[in-house]
Amino acid sequence: MSPHRTTAPPLVGRAAQLEQLDRALAAVAGGGFAAVEVCGEPGIGKTRMLDELARRATAAGLTVCGGRATEFEQEVPFAMYAEALEPVGADLRAMGSEVDRYRIYSGIRRVLDGAAVALLLDDLHWADQPSLELTEYLLRKPPRPPALVAVAFRGSQAPARVVDAVAHLGPAATRISLSLLGQDELAALLPLVPERRRALILRASRGNPLYVQALLRLGDDALATLVTDDSLADSEGHILTGLAAEITALAEPARRVAHAAAVVGDHAAIDLVAHVARQPIDTVVEAVDQMYRRGLVDVDAAQLRFRHPLVRAAAHQLAGPAWRITAHARAADHLRAHGAPLQVVAHHTERSARPGDGTAAEVLIEAGLAFAYGAPAQAGRWLGAALRILPDPGKLRERPTVLLQYARVLGLSGDLERSREVLRELRDADEPVRTEAAVFGAVVARLRGDIDEAADLLDAELHGGRLRPAAIGKLHVELAAIAALRDDDAGAIWHAERALDLLGDRPTLVAAAQTLRAFGTLYAGDPEAARRHAATATRLADAAGDAALRPHVELFGPLAWVHMQLGDLAAADQQLDRADDVIGSVRQSSATPYMLVVRVALLTRQGRLAEAVQVAEEAAEAATRVGSAEMAAMVDAVLVRPLLWTAGPKAALAVADRLVATGRPRSRMWWRVAQVNLAVAHLAARDPQSCLAVLAHPDPTAPSAGVGWPAGPPTAVPWHALRALALADDAPALVDAGGAVWAGAPDWAGEGGAGAAAEEAAREAAVAGATASSPVIAGGWREAERAATLAEGAGLAYELGLAGYAQAAVAMRAHRHADAAALAVVVAARFAAAGAPVEEALALHLAGRAYTRGGRHQRGKQALTRAATAYEACGATWLSSVVDRHLGTAAPPVPPATPGPRPTDALSAREREIASLVAAGLSNQEIASQLFLSRRTVESHLSRIFAKLGVRSRTAMANRLADGG
Repeated sequence: MSPHRTTAPPLVGRAAQLEQLDRALAAVAGGGFAAVEVCGEPGIGKTRMLDELARRATAAGLTVCGGRATEFEQEVPFAMYAEALEPVGADLRAMGSEVDRYRIYSGIRRVLDGAAVALLLDDLHWADQPSLELTEYLLRKPPRPPALVAVAFRGSQAPARVVDAVAHLGPAATRISLSLLGQDELAALLPLVPERRRALILRASRGNPLYVQALLRLGDDALATLVTDDSLADSEGHILTGLAAEITALAEPARRVAHAAAVVGDHAAIDLVAHVARQPIDTVVEAVDQMYRRGLVDVDAAQLRFRHPLVRAAAHQLAGPAWRITAHARAADHLRAHGAPLQVVAHHTERSARPGDGTAAEVLIEAGLAFAYGAPAQAGRWLGAALRILPDPGKLRERPTVLLQYARVLGLSGDLERSREVLRELRDADEPVRTEAAVFGAVVARLRGDIDEAADLLDAELHGGRLRPAAIGKLHVELAAIAALRDDDAGAIWHAERALDLLGDRPTLVAAAQTLRAFGTLYAGDPEAARRHAATATRLADAAGDAALRPHVELFGPLAWVHMQLGDLAAADQQLDRADDVIGSVRQSSATPYMLVVRVALLTRQGRLAEAVQVAEEAAEAATRVGSAEMAAMVDAVLVRPLLWTAGPKAALAVADRLVATGRPRSRMWWRVAQVNLAVAHLAARDPQSCLAVLAHPDPTAPSAGVGWPAGPPTAVPWHALRALALADDAPALVDAGGAVWAGAPDWAGEGGAGAAAEEAAREAAVAGATASSPVIAGGWREAERAATLAEGAGLAYELGLAGYAQAAVAMRAHRHADAAALAVVVAARFAAAGAPVEEALALHLAGRAYTRGGRHQRGKQALTRAATAYEACGATWLSSVVDRHLGTAAPPVPPATPGPRPTDALSAREREIASLVAAGLSNQEIASQLFLSRRTVESHLSRIFAKLGVRSRTAMANRLADGG
């Protein structure tokens, strides 16, 4: 880590830890990835352990990249990585407003991919936030092997998310907690020191290696005083006092150089230290050599670094606060003149700026704007400092623009309340700042979950007058988005169409308006219009460049959502991928959790459940970063289903309870998403009454109001289907059949359809049995029929699957097992056409149990086996455990009997021909046309076929034919 340093004491008491390092390096040498975590108290030897790891990694042929965070530069973005990445040629100094932090993370990982790198990061407890996020990213998404990432930090200040990321690596992680030295280790370290003196040193130092070295300079009487001092527990304070004495003992020029080096920071260039200390270069060189001989600093090329952070802390404290201010000013001047990285210049400028200092304000504003997306928290602090020192703030024309950017970075960094306060100052600003402030204020309000405030801000600006048509059009786009969140389909359509009348040749805003128009028309029950508008929006977005899309990147969320509901999963994937490209360039961070939420829904639909849960974790982290409890609730809303399928009802209900407890999401649209999944979780937990209760209270802003929400088919179908399942009171039977784990998503539809004629026949047969059962079953069937009617009218294949599943489950409850199985098989085909493999497997699971209960064990086992295979392919762990139990208890197939006469032998050639066409799914009219018969003739033949085969439905007849008659 430090090639030129004072001679280090021997490494004692660390044999086991060194063996751990060797094992980690062996894993990397074998082509793997390894992470090493070293923690312990100050001075325990963490840096020494990383130095040893660096030496061994170099010997193993790895490129060592070492960086260290520092106590006094915690606000400099990516400070420790600027040093660490130099050996692999990555230059973070070019980072600015055109680079987003998440693009930086993935870019750095690509640099490290396959580069055989050992990345060693020391003193992570002092790291700036972007560096911590990047470290976590590299641990959760490691570079392509061979690679090693090692981190060291104080145990009492452990960075929680980094620790969690290491823990999640399992066997790939090596965790080392350094302990204090004991009597034997100290004897090995200090063999020439008398035993009594060693005992005093051990007691005064508690076995801390750094303290041992510092205390060696004290006489026996001083040691004895420390040992008997009541404040011995403050060992670090005593050591700081001792180190301060070491620095005070330096000659005056050397002391001033030590103070200057403490202000400048690690890897301080000697010419910069000379400028800050106001000393000639020769004097500084002599002073550095003097400190080197005393073991206070290490020297590397023309740069110096303190031997330990405690040494720097002592020198920093001795410099004095007033002198440090002027020293920071000299450092800023020198660095600015020599083209130093902007964030480093801003660091020193912030600490030395005075009110009215226009030059300092310009530096801070430039840095704040440059790092608005890469490090928004630091950018916010710099812009805030600039606003405080601006000369004549009331007269400065640029102040409103700076205030707007300040509000933006506050919002991006998660300080939503402060951002809201700053935006209020801009309500009387001139155009275009005022409108931009209103629009961003609406974004902040949405992140806070205050949809009404967002609408009020936009309405007030819209009716405030003095606006150009384009500005009015933009406000209507935003109001269309608010209407969509409120479940106001008509409002979304009206505002979107008004925007289209005003926007003219502004393709990205037109694309956003067309997207929201598609969203509204879909929910209003007009899928064909939604397809047209979505196609227009997609064409415009595809033609636009990233730069034009940056301010409107959130349009990809509802656009992908609409494509997903309409069954075009490939188009939904493409829109989210495009959003990733735009977000990876420059974007408002609020877009990240939103796009990830939609991605979770899409992955769940595609049956990629492990990915869905992982992306949900990323979305939750992104929501936390932007400080949005509303976004976090949206994540939970889409997480319930994949969590249910992978981990079971208990895990899903834990998330459900969190949603209910917080009363979020507060937008009606997202609460509806949560509501259906909460209902599904309660059904899976065999609690139909809770399912009905959730469905009865859809509005999070008025939880006591039993307001129904079936409007268009995308919302009404799952509502009626869930009520059918719950009203049938079939929780025990459904758990047994795999049906209670049904996954009704409120808003997502598939494509295609299969077996409509066969489904109609199966439904006809099931009606009689279901309606003849108890009134509760009859009520469930009516709900299922309503769902089916709505789905058929809209032509939404996924919703047709949901409705058909409910019908099959109700038929099962009515003990119409053959009809339930027939319906479930048709439903499985519908879900397969919709690209929903988990739902397809659920339908097969239900069919398998229905076949088994109806005595058709071979058919049942086949269906259950297909379901089990699909569950495994999708990673549906809990569902797999359920179907495995059913397979384990399924009766073995009965050996085939000697073939006898088949009932189909009684059919005439024409009757067998018609029967085979019915089994293929053709309608009576289609059969008549193909055979050149009248429809009445076909119906007459069917009546005779049913009588000869002893069946009452087309589906039952098809099954008899499939079973060989």
